Amino acid sequence: MMKRLLLFFSILCLSSSALSGQGQEKEKWTEKIDVSRFPHRDSVRRELETIPAFGIYKDNYFVTGTNFQGGGINKDNSDAKFQVSIMHRLIKGILPHEMYVFLTYSQRSFWDIYKKSAPFAETVYNPSLGVGNNIVLNDHVVGVLLFQVEHESNGRDSIWNRSVNKVSFTALYSVNRNLNLQFKVWVPFWTAKENKDISRYAGYWHVAANYQTPNRRFSFSGVYTKRGGWDLNANFMLEAAFRLTKKSNQYLCVQYYNGYGESLLDYKAFSGYIRVGIVIKPQHGFSIY
Repeated sequence: MMKRLLLFFSILCLSSSALSGQGQEKEKWTEKIDVSRFPHRDSVRRELETIPAFGIYKDNYFVTGTNFQGGGINKDNSDAKFQVSIMHRLIKGILPHEMYVFLTYSQRSFWDIYKKSAPFAETVYNPSLGVGNNIVLNDHVVGVLLFQVEHESNGRDSIWNRSVNKVSFTALYSVNRNLNLQFKVWVPFWTAKENKDISRYAGYWHVAANYQTPNRRFSFSGVYTKRGGWDLNANFMLEAAFRLTKKSNQYLCVQYYNGYGESLLDYKAFSGYIRVGIVIKPQHGFSIY
């Protein structure tokens, strides 16, 4: 795993060099990657200036499933989970150095849909303010860098309060038109006293990969989130999705989560849920985590 991470960091470093205009590094990369298949920076600039102010940020989904605790499937070990996530571009056009400013809002809910009266177990709110910049190789966009200030909480008080603020950095890099790699690291601050140790369970960084088949009908994703400590303990999420039609961004999916920190309220509780449902992905097909 450490070798893979070192390789990924090397890719990001080379990409950053390309962004800053170091010609020799660009030549080395263009020998390995056919960047002509990626969008040209001018077309991306025009798209950013004309796209609607609101769009999809993370995946929007509705899934339901069980953790099989206690044996069979029942109302106590099964639930529904859904997420709504949008992005708003604050300034029309591009700032100097091709940067752009945006707001995001994600809401993740856990719904005890099979219990009497179907109560919501928890809803997690995650707004952010961010600045983005493209990774450019030989005038073609092959990735993006995001710097964000985020807030995450469940909107409760007293002993049920869970809240954390964090500064995060995300790098997304397209190895080719089918494979996308991601790395995100965050530094928490102003954490609620009820969850001071949340990073021990929810982690400080993650790596992720998205793969789409050449015909764009199947999508496979994985997220590895390193928990606190120096060992290899981690949370991970796996997803397989099938695109309903060639022109839609709606997918039937199977998701599996294994680890801690899936919800804020029970961040210390281990979760091993497998869920199925429908997911709406960004139009380009690659998800952000």
